[in-house]
Amino acid sequence: MKKLALYLLFIFGGLFIPTIGTILISGNMGIVDKKMGITVEMKNGEKMDGEQFVIGMAASELSYIKEEEALKAWMIVCRTNFVKAASGENSSKNAAATQNEGNVADVANLGIIKNIKQKNLNLDYISMKELEENNGRKAYLEIKKRLEDASDATFGQVLTYENKYADALYHEVSIGKTVSSEEIYSVAVPYLISVDSSQDVESPDYMDVKILPYDEVLQKLTKADKSGNLAKTDKSQNIKILKSSLKITKHTENGFVQEITAKDNKWTGEEWKKIFALNSTNFYLENYNGKLRMVTVGKGHDMGMSLYGANALAEKQITAATILSYYYPGTKIVNSDLLNWQN
Repeated sequence: MKKLALYLLFIFGGLFIPTIGTILISGNMGIVDKKMGITVEMKNGEKMDGEQFVIGMAASELSYIKEEEALKAWMIVCRTNFVKAASGENSSKNAAATQNEGNVADVANLGIIKNIKQKNLNLDYISMKELEENNGRKAYLEIKKRLEDASDATFGQVLTYENKYADALYHEVSIGKTVSSEEIYSVAVPYLISVDSSQDVESPDYMDVKILPYDEVLQKLTKADKSGNLAKTDKSQNIKILKSSLKITKHTENGFVQEITAKDNKWTGEEWKKIFALNSTNFYLENYNGKLRMVTVGKGHDMGMSLYGANALAEKQITAATILSYYYPGTKIVNSDLLNWQN
């Protein structure tokens, strides 16, 4: 009888110990079994449930998100932007705040959505394969576990304003406070207003300085000039113009650049940011030892939730719900029961 018991124990161990070992090593006990019921067709033809896509969205920007409550808040922001985009609305960190509470999709509409193509979403996303390649196997397993835990803890939760999906804009690091959508895009959104985020000044990315010789500045401007006007003018003459007349001619109340001119040449703040790979449009220009110095403050468009700021709040034991209500005043978190999602 003892031999039979030992034999059965041996068989049981051979069958199940490897499985248990895999769970312990990966930290994944199948917690992402909950499904939205929305299928996303990826660009490579692969299909996945919307919640798995949301996890990939959250994974695409974790540089500033370290704390558990910050990650939960971030997951809700990503899920909100996903369902908003899936319902036909555009919402991402680069989206202009062009909607107000009267013309965004109604929360109840999500129930009829079943399939969506990734190319129609216009949302940042990173695959688990890319996440592992970027971080190595050990770190990847830890990150994946954190993401799945945050997904499980917040499953189905989205941010709304008066029963409409909130435009959950976000940025990496603020200028010390967030700014309103009205200041940046001349469109007032009740929950995209300025709030204090002074903890952001402690971020290594709060300020960035670039110093370039004027001939390099001209080279970059000429390359980006679609009209070809700069290329038609003598190089030395153009450099003289830049040195003597380059200036910011229009900016918002909090210093976000809207227009730059140099004699007859003109650029928007967004164009200048793209040409010189600046962190934000909140910058100033000055002559510095015969070169051009560009000093940039903050990272991103400064509307909505600051990722660095959210993490700093979480370090003070502030919950995800409070973080979201702080950065998006007047919004509410609703869960899957209202959205008629599937488990």
